[in-house]
Amino acid sequence: MNKIQQKQNSNQSYVKKIKKLGRKINIDKEIMSISSIEHLSNEIFYEIFDYLDGIDIYEAFSNLNSHFQQLLNSSSLLLKIKLQYLTSNQIFMKNYQQIFLHNKSQIFSINVWLSTLNDQFFTLFPIDLSFNHLKSLIIERLEPNILNSFLTNLAYLPCLSSLTINTWNCFTNLNGIYQLIFALPTLRYNKFSLNGDNSSISLPMATNNKQLSTIEHLIIDHSCKFNELFTILSYTSQLHLLNFLDTDDDDTNIEIMLPITLLNFTHLSLRIYSTTFNNFEIFIRKIYSKLKFLHVIIRSDNIDYLDANRWQQLILQYLPQLEKFYFDYYIVFEDDIEPSIYIGESNQSSSSFWIDRQWIFESKIRMYEIIYSIRPYTKKWYEYVQHEIVNSSIQLFQSAQLELTFIFYGAELKFLISNINLVLTVADIYHLNISDRTISVGVLIQIIYFLPKLISLKICSLSFSQSRNLLKKQIERFLQISERSKITKVYFETTSDIEEVYFLMLLCPHMNYLQINSINNINIKLFIRNILIKINNDCNEYLRLLFIHIPTADNQMIIELKKMISMKKLLVDYEIKRVVDHIYLQWR
Repeated sequence: MNKIQQKQNSNQSYVKKIKKLGRKINIDKEIMSISSIEHLSNEIFYEIFDYLDGIDIYEAFSNLNSHFQQLLNSSSLLLKIKLQYLTSNQIFMKNYQQIFLHNKSQIFSINVWLSTLNDQFFTLFPIDLSFNHLKSLIIERLEPNILNSFLTNLAYLPCLSSLTINTWNCFTNLNGIYQLIFALPTLRYNKFSLNGDNSSISLPMATNNKQLSTIEHLIIDHSCKFNELFTILSYTSQLHLLNFLDTDDDDTNIEIMLPITLLNFTHLSLRIYSTTFNNFEIFIRKIYSKLKFLHVIIRSDNIDYLDANRWQQLILQYLPQLEKFYFDYYIVFEDDIEPSIYIGESNQSSSSFWIDRQWIFESKIRMYEIIYSIRPYTKKWYEYVQHEIVNSSIQLFQSAQLELTFIFYGAELKFLISNINLVLTVADIYHLNISDRTISVGVLIQIIYFLPKLISLKICSLSFSQSRNLLKKQIERFLQISERSKITKVYFETTSDIEEVYFLMLLCPHMNYLQINSINNINIKLFIRNILIKINNDCNEYLRLLFIHIPTADNQMIIELKKMISMKKLLVDYEIKRVVDHIYLQWR
């Protein structure tokens, strides 16, 4: 199903070209001979049609000649139908009706947005057993009053393997709906979405094989309790992947639920809004599986979820085959509500258990929320070794990163600093990424002051909102009252003033690697010359590698830079080269 959607989304321009081609042939038959197109094999046409919606194929090729008509009616051609809304355009609707009437056995995918015209759609386009090749069906905004009859008719489809239903209305009881879904004989994928949190599921546990569903991939996109989920899982013994939304902590019966064995169950994604960590642990303990992938998104105020040691014990005992672990815990600040504060042991996620599995801690502060995350390790800009840009060993125990977005200024800066301190109760931060387009130099100094263990810094651009002399005094005072900066790697997204680079060299005196993505309208030779002169004048013994993005970089530029370095006697033992559109300069 995902492949179908990707093709539809990525080939809209291609659709227009094919439709335009069909119209041109239709209008100008005497000028352009269609025999040149007819010489193409049917297989090529099928390959082209695979990228197009069925109605586009029909409009472009149905009225050309008998050859194309036979091609369109061939059982080898399978059609995708995407109808976003019902329209008053009679020609448009007539074409759809013609396809549904004469080509229904060729349709293998239907994607329909019903709006408020449910009854009209099923009158015009009834779905019955004659759709004998239909594999994927997506129905958006289906009305509750026709859902049962709709699902009943689907039981006669011999090939339906993927079903997505989205309704905006609420149901009080979902028993009948899930029983009809489980009865679909060939279903492998099911997603059921609805609004509201008043629905309930009180199915009896499945007791025999005749009740079991063929579903392998199940997405429950509505309110559902853990004890209700257990009854659903009793019907899905073939389940591989489950995506589940929990909005209610009324799981009083979860402890008395019998364990369930799911031998094929490998992927679990959960969104938790209310359930406590205790009940979540009970749920995991009662599922016997070979889970390899776990993604948990938590918006509960139960701070126990941040206890990495408890996660470690849970995984070791009940999820020993887990390969990928994704964890996101949200703290949202609301008026007059104090957030829960983590009081456990810090840096738990840097123990050997997490390092051996290469699962690392990350955090993000975004306006009025903090996000604590654990992710499988991916290489970052400061340790990228392609083209031998940076030769540094990977030290996962120093991989914790903090990303800041929508930074507050003025009085609100205290709120940001307070949030940074909340993050530090969970883990020390070694890498800082400030994604705001511009940050004030004074604010940057204060932020770094509260993150004394930073070893890398990434910023977009700087703003000198105060006089440079005053800023220099601030930096000197900052360096006097705090430990000397430990930052060794800096990524500067864009600069238009060499003084900004000088400031970063002063703020990060141990910087050995500087990467710049854009030097707006600055001459590259002058830019590099001034930096090297600054390094020599300051006797800077740390900065030894520049990596600068220059879109116009070529081999001639490298020759000119070498000549400039030699004439000015700026470096002796160095290497300079072009890496695609970057200038790489390293010296000893």
